[in-house]
Amino acid sequence: MKATVYGTPRCSWCDRVSKMLGENEIEVEKIDVSESKENLKLMKKVAGKTTTTVPQVIIDGNFVGGYTEVERFINRL
Repeated sequence: MKATVYGTPRCSWCDRVSKMLGENEIEVEKIDVSESKENLKLMKKVAGKTTTTVPQVIIDGNFVGGYTEVERFINRL
């Protein structure tokens, strides 16, 4: 499995969700939305909403959500 984590460098929830994914052998790609407006636009597009909160996580091309939603997803594996 592969996950894309949209977040920021100083986001503790982003770090936590990345760690949780890695511990469950899910490959993690991080995209810093504070780096460019394009990254923020991409996050909003893939999340399918106008959210500006992070983290926002995509797993295998499917939008999962933030930390809590990812935790629920992993518990169902």
